[in-house]
Amino acid sequence: MNIENIKKLLEHEQFLAIGLTIVISIIILKLKDRIFNRAIKKINRSVKDYKRKITYFKLTSHIINYVIIIIALLFILEMLGFNVTSFIAGLGVVSVIVGLAVQDALKDIIMGFNIIVDNYYSVGDIIKIGDVEGKVVELGVKATKLKDINTDNILVIANRNISQALRISDQLVVSVPVPYDEKTEKIDRLMEIIVAQIKENENVKDAKYLGLSEFEDSAVIYKILIQCSPEYKLSVRRAALRIIKISLDKSNITIPYPQLDVHNV
Repeated sequence: MNIENIKKLLEHEQFLAIGLTIVISIIILKLKDRIFNRAIKKINRSVKDYKRKITYFKLTSHIINYVIIIIALLFILEMLGFNVTSFIAGLGVVSVIVGLAVQDALKDIIMGFNIIVDNYYSVGDIIKIGDVEGKVVELGVKATKLKDINTDNILVIANRNISQALRISDQLVVSVPVPYDEKTEKIDRLMEIIVAQIKENENVKDAKYLGLSEFEDSAVIYKILIQCSPEYKLSVRRAALRIIKISLDKSNITIPYPQLDVHNV
């Protein structure tokens, strides 16, 4: 194709109309994104269901994307000579639904709405799907994006493949084994000091001493309840265990372990 042919193609009204349709569609999509992003930023994070509101905004944004793209494609097909109106009228609404029902895309969309309506999870929640624990960074019409809390990898899961999701609690219980010969009153005082130190961690929302919990074969078990975002549970647990070990060492308390007595006959 030489320069003259390209020039004639560019001067063709049909080509200009198609180009204009594409440009207008892109502009509308950009404006829509800007409006929705501003609306999401204005959502009060202190409101109880703010995560769900953000999810609704993002899901609606995805739906609008598909609607704009489909309308633009129909306009372009019409300008290319296809009788779009007759095609849609001849196909019929029922035929369209039946045709789409066998496709995975519709299954994704249906499951996506089920996730929202039944409140499986929202954007920002920490959930477990299969063997993956991650933070929901995006809930779309067709897929859910998770950020793995252990590796920071982004995992995209088709909504139709999500049969169940476990929402991870923000509560973490740490067990502290102590020898039987240690006085309970002494351990109670020490645990209060340990809890105060754990609270100083920037990722800890709150911590509470639960008291004596169990009697095991070789130790008395005391427990501490820690509240933190699930994405920080591993690091908070490590920090809490370190504080506990150092505190027990300073108090000359040895963490008990199972022992086996062997008697010679």
